[in-house]
Amino acid sequence: MEGALPVLAVVVVVVTAGAVVVSAHFRKERVVELRRWARAHAWTYDEHHPAPLGDTALPRPLGGRSPRFHHVLTGRHRAHEVVFFEHTPRPTAPVARGEAQHTYRIVAVRIPGAGSDLEIRRRDDASTAVPTETAFDRAFQVSGADGFARAALDRETVAWLLSDPRSRSFPVRFSGDHVLTWAVMRLDPDRALTAADYLIDLIARIPARAWRHDDALRAGGTSPRSPGRTLQSGLPQRSKE
Repeated sequence: MEGALPVLAVVVVVVTAGAVVVSAHFRKERVVELRRWARAHAWTYDEHHPAPLGDTALPRPLGGRSPRFHHVLTGRHRAHEVVFFEHTPRPTAPVARGEAQHTYRIVAVRIPGAGSDLEIRRRDDASTAVPTETAFDRAFQVSGADGFARAALDRETVAWLLSDPRSRSFPVRFSGDHVLTWAVMRLDPDRALTAADYLIDLIARIPARAWRHDDALRAGGTSPRSPGRTLQSGLPQRSKE
């Protein structure tokens, strides 16, 4: 038995070292693959970046201390500036044994205005809606600054969000100079382009007065941000069903 312990220790060391080598090999292969994709699409690639979106605030679930941003791809798609990257938040509290640490894929598109604050998510449980709510309120939860939300979510935009099936897959946040969406997954650039297409289509449906509203607020020294506030009703021109 005593002789078996040193052998077992050697086996553990060898297996651990092998796992480290294999992991490093796959990381290197992935970097090569993403660099190749970037060159083919005339984009740029950074394995690490301290702040790929500048001052843009990420959604609360993606928070945490000392965030890590990896595999940052930047380029143009359909005449828009687009950024893809992976984000692994570090938990603010100790993680329980066996609890997974999530990696998010972020897709962001630069918007015509700046300083906007609006988050749109599909409701997980329609039963939480009140019977008197509109079709939009039953389908989506909206939070952020009242002024931009009312200007951006006009009749046409609301109708498009309700009818486009992609809205079920892509939560959206307008913040700073970007609109972004996120999902728990690794970055696949070709799949990320699909998310970018959705964001670009959404930008095209935001009325120009919404961006002018933000400009007016900044010129007057008023911040459009109202973090965490939920808009339950009162958005303009929604049809009841």
